[in-house]
Amino acid sequence: AEIRTATGDAVAIRWGDVQVAVTAQGDDIIEVETLAIPMDDRKSRRINSSAEPILREEAIASDGADVSVISGATYTSEAYAESLQSALDQLGI
Repeated sequence: AEIRTATGDAVAIRWGDVQVAVTAQGDDIIEVETLAIPMDDRKSRRINSSAEPILREEAIASDGADVSVISGATYTSEAYAESLQSALDQLGI
């Protein structure tokens, strides 16, 4: 199966945008790249630098947007899933 990439919608949360790009082979997610995630202040950096790798791993493991809502990073988690789903929709996954 060919390798395809799609960029998800930028989803605005209070602290900034969350946006991801998905690379898939067939229906398998092989990579998720975070293009935007709020990192403007110390608290956002601390929360999102720990949440982002978990969200990424879950997306790749589940081959979908069914990622956990991470405690303390609810808005980021929901926005990540929304951006991810929009990319998956473009890829037909």
